[in-house]
Order: sequence, then structure tokens, then C-alpha cells
Amino acid sequence: MKKNRRLVAVALALAFAFLALCPGPGRAAEKETVLVHLKTSLGHDDAQICVAYNMIWAALDSGLAVDVLVDADAINTFKVGWLGKDAIEGYPLPERLRVSLAGQFGVELKDVPETYGRFIEMLHEMGAEFYVNTAFLVLAKIEERMGETKNLSVEFFKPVTLKEMLALITGADHYVVY
Repeated sequence: MKKNRRLVAVALALAFAFLALCPGPGRAAEKETVLVHLKTSLGHDDAQICVAYNMIWAALDSGLAVDVLVDADAINTFKVGWLGKDAIEGYPLPERLRVSLAGQFGVELKDVPETYGRFIEMLHEMGAEFYVNTAFLVLAKIEERMGETKNLSVEFFKPVTLKEMLALITGADHYVVY
């Protein structure tokens, strides 16, 4: 009787250890996540935001889940101006960059966006999730109330609070800042 109890106890311990070490069906399907934190506006350094878009594409192409946090001065890049457009949507990608990206990602040149506005749309269509610091939108007087994004050109930006931003940062497997 005692022998059977010991065998059952050992079997249960092994089963629990196996379950703890082996990913279950939900965990096996999860992708590693990279958070790309955009903080520099186009007006201050166009190279930062341009390189960030390239890295987002590379991360998506590598099979990573990508979250993009638009924060600080980078928010001004997407603010609708007096002509009804933002600073980047019509900004052209240099032809030499388009050729380089086509080669690196093995796509036709026609499949590489001609403008950064189209580039960000493509990245979103490929699966990148975009978040925006709603507290900074209010602080910068871009929006009147927390949670609003009506004065941004990008409709798919999801407004997040400071605690939600912290969760994005601490929950990411990889963190890149531009």
C-alpha cells in the first residue's frame, strides 16, 4: 500500500514537472514580441523614424510580434497640420532605400512603399500594433482629453495610459528605442 502511494506521488511529481517545462497549446503558439519605442520626431531627426520603420519590417519578416509605441516628440510627426496632413505621410522614401529594401526582403520594387505614409499602413497591415501615449497628447495640447486621437493622421493608433505603456515595455521580449 505504501509502495503504491509512493509510486503515485512520484508519478504526479513527474507529471507536474513535465507540464511546467513543456509549453502548452497556448504558449507554443505565442510569438516573441519586440517593442519599438518611437520618441524622436521627424522634425528633429528624420533618420530615427525612417530606420525604425525598416526595423519594424525586419522584425515582422522574422516572425516576431511587433508593438510600436509612439511617444514624446515622435507624436508630433503624426499630428494633423493646417493642410490636413501630418509631417510624414507624403514624405517619399529615397529610391536607393526602396531598392535596398526590395533586395533585403526579396520583394519586387513595386511592393516597397513610395511614401512613409504608405509604409506605416503596410506595417500595420503586416501585423504591427501601434500605440500612442495619450497623456503626452494632452500635455502637448494635441488633444483635449485623455484617450482622444482625433488630431492624429493615423486612425489605427491605440491610445494608452502610462500604466499600459509600462506593461508594453515590461512585457516585451525585446525593446528598441528610436
